[in-house]
Amino acid sequence: MVGINPKTDFTVGPWLKQNLNHTLGDNEIILGANAHIFLGKSESHPGDVEYFYGKPFTVVGILDPTGIGLDDSGFVTLSSVYDMAKGSEKTAIRKLEVNQGDISALMVGVDPNASRAEVAKNIEVLVPGVAVVSSKELMSSSISRQLESLTPGILLIGIGFWVISVLLIGALFSMIVNERRRELGLLQAVGATRKFIFRLVMLEAMELTAIGGIVGLALGSLVILLLKGPIASSMGIAYLWPGAWFIVLFAVGYLVMAVVTGIIAALYPAIVASRLEPYQAIRTGE
Repeated sequence: MVGINPKTDFTVGPWLKQNLNHTLGDNEIILGANAHIFLGKSESHPGDVEYFYGKPFTVVGILDPTGIGLDDSGFVTLSSVYDMAKGSEKTAIRKLEVNQGDISALMVGVDPNASRAEVAKNIEVLVPGVAVVSSKELMSSSISRQLESLTPGILLIGIGFWVISVLLIGALFSMIVNERRRELGLLQAVGATRKFIFRLVMLEAMELTAIGGIVGLALGSLVILLLKGPIASSMGIAYLWPGAWFIVLFAVGYLVMAVVTGIIAALYPAIVASRLEPYQAIRTGE
């Protein structure tokens, strides 16, 4: 539970003003994306009334997932905290030890072009007796450097796997064309043109790679869903899903890439199949 001053707050207040067009009231609460877990409910919705230390609060908003501590918090006004503490001795099981005027922390907004370390130093000099804590980036610099160093290697490995996939698919379709020489020769004998044979092989390649892409996308998504927790824990970072549009565009791009891979891989076998002589193909395919 976090008490804020709606007049000066720049963390939660702007979200509320942008989405609900009003400042936070004394009997209202904003919940983080995961805060409903602590309320003993499967989910909370705007308009619900929740009780904290015997004081009712109307839920006026649910924050979007952030991957940080905001997701597990509830936000009320400072005056609500003081009122809640004052009445908690009678209305709650355990008294809330907060006195009128108590403030645990002050957040300072820093200009993007300013140095946080310099601002922190100035505060320590100008306001003696306070402990200044400079906020860290959402992703620590060490993890960021690790990811940056891994990216070229992952890219090279991906390109290598793609080249191997093209070669394997090409070899597979070469075997298919060789095994179906009699069938292809008979098709040409009854009037199929070279273009028809070429399109036939290419369409089969596109269909098979599209199906393989869909299966791969489904299996990859399942693996990510199962391992996202261990990945986030091992790296010490929050795991957040990208936007819906990004996921859709990524899936479409992945499927297009799979089909293009099939087209490139099957191009040579399709050319070979289209140039088969009917009589020779039928004789060698027997």
